[in-house]
Amino acid sequence: MRLARKVTVDLHHARSLAQRILDPGVPVEDLNLSAATVDQLSDDLLPGWYDEWALREAEQWQQLRLHALESLAGVFIETKQFAGAVAAAHAAVQANPLRESSQASLIRAHLAEGNPSEALDDFERYTHRLRDELGLRPTPRLCHLVDGLQQPDCGW
Repeated sequence: MRLARKVTVDLHHARSLAQRILDPGVPVEDLNLSAATVDQLSDDLLPGWYDEWALREAEQWQQLRLHALESLAGVFIETKQFAGAVAAAHAAVQANPLRESSQASLIRAHLAEGNPSEALDDFERYTHRLRDELGLRPTPRLCHLVDGLQQPDCGW
């Protein structure tokens, strides 16, 4: 059994997009980035499936898309497309709320847009969640992003 030739698989397109975003040899202008780009990278693979093969595939997809979304946020910041940067970083945070690199992308996007209060709010929300769920603190690298805004409580 196989799919008809005219049927497309959105995961193939999304993986290809993520790989192109992460490829340093692909110029940004060739990516045709938009809000739809974030949408293509925002969906989980086979949610609710717990077969081992499905979990492996879902984890591989999640790692690829998180890296792509974080990179995409950076590209949007560089090109001063702040709404896209915040959307890409939010999608990464939503996919894995405890991933510090995604939180850093979101904080950078807020700061680049000129919204330090939102950056600080997200930092504090992350700090509390990290402490409550894992008993961890943010790294000094993340704390450094908000250093000038207010003395962050990185020591509890």
